[in-house]
Amino acid sequence: VALPTAFFKVTGRAAVESARDLRDLVERFQGEGVSQFCLDLSECLLMDSTFSGALAHLASTLGPKAETGCPRIVLSRPNDRIRDLLDSLGVLSLVGVLEELAQQPAGEMTEVDLGSSSKRQVAECCLESHRLLMALRPENVTKFKEFTRTLERQLQSPISP
Repeated sequence: VALPTAFFKVTGRAAVESARDLRDLVERFQGEGVSQFCLDLSECLLMDSTFSGALAHLASTLGPKAETGCPRIVLSRPNDRIRDLLDSLGVLSLVGVLEELAQQPAGEMTEVDLGSSSKRQVAECCLESHRLLMALRPENVTKFKEFTRTLERQLQSPISP
């Protein structure tokens, strides 16, 4: 963290397992005075729709900076595959994209362990992410309608996850 910005490095897969953690981290850092978030994706190979939806949710919730109109969520060095995914889902227009960071974060990076999420919490995050993606673009409704129905039924079930 270098106020007013928090820097995150996402390695490997940005997927459902870490989407809720990202949301929780952003909320935690917001409470500590951070107003902009930069995700270094240079070592991120893949991103799934849940993580993409979580990004969209955060970007929509935070909105742009009042003084500049710039997005509060910035992605650094996403590969073409991730960029294409975010563009096709309608998320790319909500975030900023940098090929290189103008300023490298000072200090050392520390790994953050947020503990574990219950299956129900993961399912709720997944459902919220996909609902937002469907609201962003009509094409996403076709892609995710059946999946969100399945999640809704699962969460309404007396023996839900």
